[in-house]
Amino acid sequence: MSKKYNFIDLFCGAGGFSTGMELAGFNCIGGIDNVESIVDTHALNHKNSVSICGDIRDIPPEEFEKKLSGQKVDIIIGGPPCPTFSTIGHAKIRSVTGKPVSEDPRNRLFLEYLKYVDYFRPEIFVIENVPQFITKYNGKVFETAVKIIEDIGKDDNNGEGIYEVVKPVQVLNAVYYGVPQTRRRMMLVAHKKKSKATFNYPKPTHYYDQEDEKSKKLKKCVTVYDAISDLPKITDNWRNSYERYSKFDNLNEYQKMMRDKTNDTVSNNICRMSNDRAKKVFSYMKQGDIYMDLPKEIRKILPFREDIFKDRLKRLVNDKPSWTVLAHIGMDGYMYIHPTELRTLSVREAARIQSFPDDFEFVGNQQSTYVQVGNAVPPLLGKAIGESIKKYLEDSKYE
Repeated sequence: MSKKYNFIDLFCGAGGFSTGMELAGFNCIGGIDNVESIVDTHALNHKNSVSICGDIRDIPPEEFEKKLSGQKVDIIIGGPPCPTFSTIGHAKIRSVTGKPVSEDPRNRLFLEYLKYVDYFRPEIFVIENVPQFITKYNGKVFETAVKIIEDIGKDDNNGEGIYEVVKPVQVLNAVYYGVPQTRRRMMLVAHKKKSKATFNYPKPTHYYDQEDEKSKKLKKCVTVYDAISDLPKITDNWRNSYERYSKFDNLNEYQKMMRDKTNDTVSNNICRMSNDRAKKVFSYMKQGDIYMDLPKEIRKILPFREDIFKDRLKRLVNDKPSWTVLAHIGMDGYMYIHPTELRTLSVREAARIQSFPDDFEFVGNQQSTYVQVGNAVPPLLGKAIGESIKKYLEDSKYE
């Protein structure tokens, strides 16, 4: 790129999306979230960012702009909570007018994101969310969200909004972009109408379960073994963050990429302690087993309500990608049992499965760091979106 475009990340979390965008060549100049340890992590790993801890409802975009010291905002990214728009007929663009839209706070947070869009008028922005955002309430939430976005700026543009949503909005599976995990996320992209360029969602780079013949010729998906087999050898209840890698030769492509900026050691090797009953149950589980695969007498060792906790325990499979890493990994990790050891994943192993580079360091206590990993956008998925944005901006000759 002839210039390094700037972006801000709203509801930034630890910075998975920010990291992906920086890997694509962009400059993170700001982020907002409301948990101190999370913002500390974002600030530590994004040195040029003004990372603010606070409720976005209490931080007007004008105030945020002052902290940016005159830097231009070219792009906005973020994952505002999924709204409900319970008063469907009254939502529209009232985020800009400041009039109440709904009593549901998720609506307000979503609309606060769009207030920032309306204020900074970036060339392009991305809203990341769960796939159900598109179908919720028979699509009414999604339709209303699109209407709100397309109405931005109409009051000072002869009644016509300045943004268009790239349609159809896509749901991307992270495993298709080199992340060792199946994770489906909606990516809604909107850009200014004046542009003559076309935004194209990123094409998959890896094959996992696609049915078309063309996809089968792509790189093989990254597996759990590919992702974590070179990490430090640790045990249950490991307390030392920095440890030496267990392997230095014959690294695979993914491991080399993750370790690009590290030396002999890596951080965040913290691993929770599982109780003796849990570890005994783990010993009976084969790779891929879930709780209800176990004999009844084994389940009695660590009983759960079997009508609602059928997969309460799950052992990862070495030669397949992981299932989706969720924030619940901060509670006990039973859904992420190591493929071959009697323990759950460490923070660093979970981060590897999320595609965080090894030089990314998480700040906070054990539970917080696990939750930060589980809540993040996988950086390699963010990078794929970022590369599509870069191509769009270059084609549009945006300056």
